[in-house]
Amino acid sequence: MEELALIVRRTIGLVEVKTSRGWVKFRVYEVEGVIEGVAAVLASRLGVPVFESGRHLILGEASARLWDEGVKVAFPNGDSEIIPIFTFDGFLDLRMPTSNVRGVKATMIVGGKVYELPLKLNDLLEIYSRGRNLVEKIEKAASVYGLERIVSREALESLRKSKREVRVEVDYETGFVFLLEGGRMKTIPLSRYFIELIYGGELEKAKSLYEGAPESTRVELAELIRDEYEVARSLGLEARVQRLKSIAEKLGLSL
Repeated sequence: MEELALIVRRTIGLVEVKTSRGWVKFRVYEVEGVIEGVAAVLASRLGVPVFESGRHLILGEASARLWDEGVKVAFPNGDSEIIPIFTFDGFLDLRMPTSNVRGVKATMIVGGKVYELPLKLNDLLEIYSRGRNLVEKIEKAASVYGLERIVSREALESLRKSKREVRVEVDYETGFVFLLEGGRMKTIPLSRYFIELIYGGELEKAKSLYEGAPESTRVELAELIRDEYEVARSLGLEARVQRLKSIAEKLGLSL
């Protein structure tokens, strides 16, 4: 490759490609330089099948935001064929391997971060904690490409096992709480969840949430309690007033 003026950046690993001659294993290298036509030259010199891939093998119109990317497989006898190995979905920022390739992962960009597919449970928790718009993106991908291609079996099994449990993940940085309940996932603002705990009589949980928060969040939650107290008192909602007084006492806040 160096004799052909290619700079080898790294070895990616082994993949298998389904050709007209059956499945063929290739070792993949990331290179820098002009690669169009290189596969035929190397196949002839080395006496083994070689493939090349790059912008010149985009199959379709990239501006349409949905296209395939192929590889050109060259054989030592001079034959060659172009095989699509990836589908790129610009609407969902998704890169899905076709049935013609093994040994590569599907990927999806969600909220600016690249995730390998299928998503693990921790990936789902992270995504769901970052907002409803990202959740909708996952749901759309699952409806288009199939649930088990987007979400791992292990994650799905964890969701099924948790039907009677409520799992709570708090993300103080984004200000959202992730709830996994009955096999369903939802996100709600931290402030709303905090108030729901208080009005629901779960003052110890509310206290734990408050005490685990960073200082800036504690200030916001304290102001929220005071605002809710003033509203409840002006409306004569005595049950709410008493709940808010109780949590204020537990947290050492003045109303």
